[in-house]
Amino acid sequence: MKVCMLVTNSLKKDPRVRREADTAHAAGLDVTVLGCYDKNLDEEFLESTPYKNWIYMLDGKYRGKLKSNFKKFLRMYLPLYNMYKKCLELKPDVIHANDFDTLPAAYFAAKKLKCAVVYDCHEIYSRQPQLEKRAIIRKVLEKIEGYMVKRIDAMLSVSNAAADVFVSMYGIKKPTVVTNTSFKVEKSNLPSKNDGFEVVYHGVIVEYRGYEEFTEAAEKIDDNVKMVIRGFGPAKEKIMKIAEEKGLCDRIEFAPAVEIKDLIPEAARSHVGAVLTVPVSDNFKYTVSNKIFEYIQARIPVILSDVPEHRYINDKYNVGIILDDVTPENIAKAINELYENKELYNTLCANVEKAAEELCWENEGKILVGVYERVVKRVK
Repeated sequence: MKVCMLVTNSLKKDPRVRREADTAHAAGLDVTVLGCYDKNLDEEFLESTPYKNWIYMLDGKYRGKLKSNFKKFLRMYLPLYNMYKKCLELKPDVIHANDFDTLPAAYFAAKKLKCAVVYDCHEIYSRQPQLEKRAIIRKVLEKIEGYMVKRIDAMLSVSNAAADVFVSMYGIKKPTVVTNTSFKVEKSNLPSKNDGFEVVYHGVIVEYRGYEEFTEAAEKIDDNVKMVIRGFGPAKEKIMKIAEEKGLCDRIEFAPAVEIKDLIPEAARSHVGAVLTVPVSDNFKYTVSNKIFEYIQARIPVILSDVPEHRYINDKYNVGIILDDVTPENIAKAINELYENKELYNTLCANVEKAAEELCWENEGKILVGVYERVVKRVK
């Protein structure tokens, strides 16, 4: 079986697509990932992948900040058109579109080739924060997406909550849930804990992820607790400034970002992880972050914001504490409780150990390969 996976990045910083491609290749499928130039382009990494890949190299005049709306349009259109042409050249059995921005290319190529389309929704695309107040654009996107999802062969969602939203939006059969778990890591391969009691929050540091509140919580935690923010992103300077102004730099370590393969081992050095998504849009509310699964494989309990998928996971596995609201006071209260209540902490650690056996990509990857096999049979 030949599979083309479409994604609008250069792959290195996209753990979900990398896992999907690795799994499909390991299952004996002929996999080619079609991507697009971005600042993370790494030729050495691309050469090291066991599957094939092809990156559309966007002309330099379409990169960076653009004033021309026509050039902005071409920056969006050219990668999709060239992915479409590449699919026609490769003649796959399945085209796997990652997110809405690749769906049109996959949809029209599949129509031409009479092959199967799998649409993989990492987001609720039209419900992202930047589109919340742009009702006309959002409605247009939903019209296009709604039309196509009723005419494709399979749809995937990263969470049960998001899958239910798509059912409500489009009146379709519930998408298959293939969530953002990590590959299983054996506990014996994890490093030892750092001294003291450490709480980590890692990832891309952006707005509405609770980094400000996490930082301010350092004022209210036990003196023996250390907090770590690991990563990079547009809000990092703002967070560091908050820590400096409040005199919290001795309580919070701003650790550099690490490669994807090192995220779980580095998290395992801490004692607790944090995932504090603020539900400012339906997309933030109903999707799920990779972090919760990375912390589970790192074998550490988790402090969670109260969004549906966090509650779904915690109700099933009891791996942490869900906050009523993302505030510095609530975050500090949860941290202090986990530090002071050894019985609770040990119980959650035992539950995390059990959850790590189920919430791993080895299980989710089987679902993905099963979807490929099913849609190919249907098309044939």
